Amino acid sequence: MKKIVVASAREDVGKTTSIIGIGKRMDVKIGYMKPFGDRIYYRKKRLWDHDSVSIARIFKLDEEPEEMSIGFEHSKLMYMYDREGIENKVKESFTYISRGKDIVFIEGCKDIVYGSSVHLDSFSIARYLNAPILFIFSGNDENIFDDAVRCRELADSKNVRIVGAILNKIKNMEDWEEVNSKKLVEEGIDILGVIPYINELTTFTAEFLADQLFAKIIAGENVLSNEIENVFIGAMSISDAIKNPLFSKPKKLLITSGDRTDLILASLENNTSCIVLTNNIVPPTRIIEMADEKKVPLLLVPWDTYTTAKRVERIKPWISEKDDKKLKLIENEFKKIDVSWIDEL
Repeated sequence: MKKIVVASAREDVGKTTSIIGIGKRMDVKIGYMKPFGDRIYYRKKRLWDHDSVSIARIFKLDEEPEEMSIGFEHSKLMYMYDREGIENKVKESFTYISRGKDIVFIEGCKDIVYGSSVHLDSFSIARYLNAPILFIFSGNDENIFDDAVRCRELADSKNVRIVGAILNKIKNMEDWEEVNSKKLVEEGIDILGVIPYINELTTFTAEFLADQLFAKIIAGENVLSNEIENVFIGAMSISDAIKNPLFSKPKKLLITSGDRTDLILASLENNTSCIVLTNNIVPPTRIIEMADEKKVPLLLVPWDTYTTAKRVERIKPWISEKDDKKLKLIENEFKKIDVSWIDEL
């Protein structure tokens, strides 16, 4: 049975996406665990990790998402386990997850240092399980070079083997394919694949947004599949808003107070996918009816516009089993890279 830790130096580089892409290439029974759940998902009195939910449902795994993580908060883990206890718990969880599996993907925390204080950083997990690490790097050229060199130095010092790296969300594909990858190889990091930046993977639906904000849906319940690509904060006059080029961008989310009827009406006529109404203010019935007619969901939240905008800014899209378009995009891109290294794990 094969096992590999999938880690990153920085947050939001596409570890889960890479696991999906690689997993789709393999005609074997896979397992998945994420010892430190750092993307909390709470529903129906159950605490899960977003990424665990995605992988479990996409690959129809037998285990429940909560069984794939040991904990979610530093304070609780510090109270419950010492270093030896954490190591034993990781090994116990892995033994359970790996039953009947051909390969187990162990996803590391959001960055290379997260979880260190509770002994659940990616290097510690790799040592507990005697598993090699696959790194996912992303960002500008300088970030990737710095991250790769630092990760290799840490791996050497901790006696952990690096299988190689996949470069994800790369905008200058030609540079990396022809020149830059050679520099990383010289630093001792084998490049196993280069995946381009895919804008469609950064979008999310009105349904996902409503779920993340715990919003009340007051219109457009049947069109929650509307995709959101751009965000416009409606905190200015209607004349200034209309002049702003962002207001005319396609697949727009408008965030504004529920009493800004002028802005809401204008947005219903202008490339809007969804409107978040702040301050718990419900607009007049005629606007709700118009939103239904225009097929634009209206979501109601209790916070002011600034607070709501900051909450939306922190939302990270994730892939669900319903995202056929995104899953196909991922599958097609990962078909282009060589995965023969898996045979040598």
